[in-house]
Amino acid sequence: MPRDRLEAGVNPDAPLSPSVRAIITHLCEGECHTFGNVLEWCETRGDCQQAVVCPGCATHFLVDDDELAELGRWTDAQGMALVCGVRWE
Repeated sequence: MPRDRLEAGVNPDAPLSPSVRAIITHLCEGECHTFGNVLEWCETRGDCQQAVVCPGCATHFLVDDDELAELGRWTDAQGMALVCGVRWE
């Protein structure tokens, strides 16, 4: 898949962050070619962490709130056309 397809549909003035690009590259260009699942866990004091887990190979990527939002925007813009990205269901 051409690299510009990964960037399409997001803010043209801001390229994808390196961690988001790594997640999308794994999910969309690798052998797994799938939608990653978002996993969130919270401690009792309210600290929460999120990870994107590839259902095909169990590779996981820790993400912060900004990266998760960026992944959501990318998936909304390109995920259905490329049949990959993240999902929250």
